[in-house]
Amino acid sequence: MRFPALFGGVAMALATPAFALQDPVLGLDEPMRELFKTPGVVGYITAARPGPNGRTHAWTWLFLKQPIPAGADALAMEWDIDCTARTVRTVNTVLYNADRHMQTDAGQAPAAAPAPGSPGALALGAACAPPVRSRIAPLPNRAAARTAAAALFAAQP
Repeated sequence: MRFPALFGGVAMALATPAFALQDPVLGLDEPMRELFKTPGVVGYITAARPGPNGRTHAWTWLFLKQPIPAGADALAMEWDIDCTARTVRTVNTVLYNADRHMQTDAGQAPAAAPAPGSPGALALGAACAPPVRSRIAPLPNRAAARTAAAALFAAQP
């Protein structure tokens, strides 16, 4: 999976001064399921919901074992997803340290096919897949997801 390399690029871009402080756009704090886990990042996704023009919206939450240079230890990304065209667009990316909002970036890029293994590809796959019955109950909110991620990180060597 190419995710760690792609995530590093996202993290470095968000750590630059061009990522200006804006009014917070709080990510949806609703039940979410684990999307992926790596030694340094655990990702969760909220349930997909209908968006404009037949598109789908979902939020992913990425909890980091080590903060990025800007100090963020979590990112919430709102996705605009076209399941038919298999494209995604980031609507908002929100940085947090602990549960303190740091900054928000409104996505400017047009919708595009995500790179394999990227956060966009994982969000596209999860949001566009038919609903599945999981034996694992979703976590109720971001606080529970942050706690679960911290437990996973603490259990790592």
